[in-house]
Amino acid sequence: MLIELAALGDGVDLPGYALPGGGTLLVALAVLAYAFNGKSKGGPRRNEELNAGIERAVSGLFGGIVRLVAGRDLSGEPRSTATWWRSGILVDDTGATVADVAAVPASRTPVRRAWLSKPAKGEGVSARRAVLLPVRVVASMGHAAAAWSCWPRAARSFVRLASLPVAWGLWRHPEVAQPVLIGAGGVMLLIALAGPAGFAWWAPRTPTDDETLGPAVWAGARQVLRLDEKSRREKWLRIDPDLSTEGARIVLRLPLEWMGGKESMGALQHIVDTRIPGEWVAQWERAGASQYVQWTRKPLPAGKPVLPEYVEWKATGSRYEVFVGQAVEGDRIVDVMVHTQSATPHWGVGGDTGSGKSTVLYIPIVHGRQHGELIDILDTKQNSLIEAEGHSGVRVHKTVRSSVAAFAEFMVSMMAAEAALGKDAAPGARAQLIPRTLVIDELPTLIKMAYTWWRYGLKGKGVPPFLDWFSIILLQGRSSDHRIVVGTQQFANSFFGGTMERSQIGTKIVVGLQDRISWGVAFGQATPVIPYDATVKGRGAFADKRQAPDAEHLYVREFQPAFITPRVPELLAACPPAPAWFDAGAMAPWITDDVLKEADHVAAVGVFLPGGDLGPPAPTTVTPRTVVGSMPHSSRSEAVTEARVTASVTASGTAGEAAEDEALPLTYSLAEACAAGIVPWKHSTARQYKKRSEERGVDFPGGVTDGRTTYYTEEELRGWVARWQASNTRA
Repeated sequence: MLIELAALGDGVDLPGYALPGGGTLLVALAVLAYAFNGKSKGGPRRNEELNAGIERAVSGLFGGIVRLVAGRDLSGEPRSTATWWRSGILVDDTGATVADVAAVPASRTPVRRAWLSKPAKGEGVSARRAVLLPVRVVASMGHAAAAWSCWPRAARSFVRLASLPVAWGLWRHPEVAQPVLIGAGGVMLLIALAGPAGFAWWAPRTPTDDETLGPAVWAGARQVLRLDEKSRREKWLRIDPDLSTEGARIVLRLPLEWMGGKESMGALQHIVDTRIPGEWVAQWERAGASQYVQWTRKPLPAGKPVLPEYVEWKATGSRYEVFVGQAVEGDRIVDVMVHTQSATPHWGVGGDTGSGKSTVLYIPIVHGRQHGELIDILDTKQNSLIEAEGHSGVRVHKTVRSSVAAFAEFMVSMMAAEAALGKDAAPGARAQLIPRTLVIDELPTLIKMAYTWWRYGLKGKGVPPFLDWFSIILLQGRSSDHRIVVGTQQFANSFFGGTMERSQIGTKIVVGLQDRISWGVAFGQATPVIPYDATVKGRGAFADKRQAPDAEHLYVREFQPAFITPRVPELLAACPPAPAWFDAGAMAPWITDDVLKEADHVAAVGVFLPGGDLGPPAPTTVTPRTVVGSMPHSSRSEAVTEARVTASVTASGTAGEAAEDEALPLTYSLAEACAAGIVPWKHSTARQYKKRSEERGVDFPGGVTDGRTTYYTEEELRGWVARWQASNTRA
């Protein structure tokens, strides 16, 4: 049998002459067939093991051939993420991406060698670059050859299959094959040198986010979803190649049998949060046949709007809505209106000297005059609101005596208006009423000067009634259309007579840089300080009794007041003229004798009114500015004429009051006196001696207060120092 098979195989040659003796091969096959038929020694069990081994060998042989042709790795798991047409990156045994820390690019831009980049503008191609370029190209091709496992499978299959005809050509026709191979290598080198990307053709590509981050996410997600280890990631998880692009997504398909409670859903979210850079928001789809969860990048917060440095003032057309500027609310800029018909009708602006608060006070002056209101200004600085002077309907009181008189007259006017609105009022009394606004600039300064005038100028005893008038107006002014706008350094309770009175200041505005104490006094200690650029003129914050949306404190917003100063003269000149009695400095005509007696009885105002024992000798009148052009209103001409008649009396009265105010002694706080050398000790020592003076019975001066700080004259402090030193001598 064997001889016949051998004879049959004689003369049979296989391709390539790999086995010239075909008969020998057939003999070997016969031996194997005999073994398969159980004719060998060892019994059936040995035959089964041999058959299984042969089957494994044949299967491995055919599997290797398939892997060889398909361009896959010949043994083991894939060593890279390469596909048929796309190159890949190396992976380890668990499927995680292999990446050296030093090789991680700093950005998502593909890394390019410096010698491949185009020459910069003005940079020539040096001889050194020209010489080194071929060397670097060849070196790059070598690096690419070393990264064999990362090649696309199609490229690996081509190289493997091409090796057979190349080997056959070198074996059978070396004189032709060698020049062909050398020429092919040269062509490849020329292509690499002349190509648009240079040897970047041979450089490993930058891995995608799907390749670098996908295995880590999948390793955790597979456990949470309880999927089999053999489940393919491509079937369940999809990560966009570049997660930095707009609209990038991470999509994970969910098995229908997965229950997915809160803990499991939280676990998937934790995997994404910890293994994917950035913040991602999940969108779950659990209803229907297709169940999945999709993550998209959390949208960036909208940029905070920036307030303009200049806001133009505009009229609102409503008496009870005053436009004061613009503010930032959330992600938008809104107009700020002060609503004076609310339960808190008065408003104020705070800030240090020079912060711009006096400029803001022009707004209620112009707004009020445009709606027929009468304005009284208390300006002890004597020049802070100079643009409003000389216009009908605006009386400016610059001395302490005239300011106190205006305060008193304003309160009596409010009480008389309340009476005129009553059911028992005389017929026609209500028709006489005109809304009024009292604008106080530098409230603490006014209080300090008024108290100094009371104590040292008038030699008054006890507490003067000025703050009591202020409190009454704040509590009762809205119903009679008598409102107050204050400018102050700080919204301390003591300036307003108490907490209840200060709470009537519905809108509080602060401008300029604010210390933490002043901020807490204005808006509450629990209200956080909002940052704003205090270098912008007038920039500040405001609150209007609204509570913050997400907290239990005032809603404070960044604020830029409207700038109206250059337009003040023009706007006031265009307003209808005020009644003649107001410009002439007379009291309101609705103030009856009965009301005046009642006000004097309850608030001691009579002696402070113009003509009273402690009041100015003449009322404050409006001295008009020089009129340019025509005056369309005849009533305005009459008012101006009457005002000019009383101008001489007003001027003499004002000069006398100013002289009297200038005669008032200077006052110092205890700290200021120590710094000036009036008190010969440090401030801390002087405070201790003051306390001990009370224990020893040494008289310490009472001084005057602006509601926050107590002030003393030099004479009082030197007298106390002398008494204290004398008590030490006796002791």
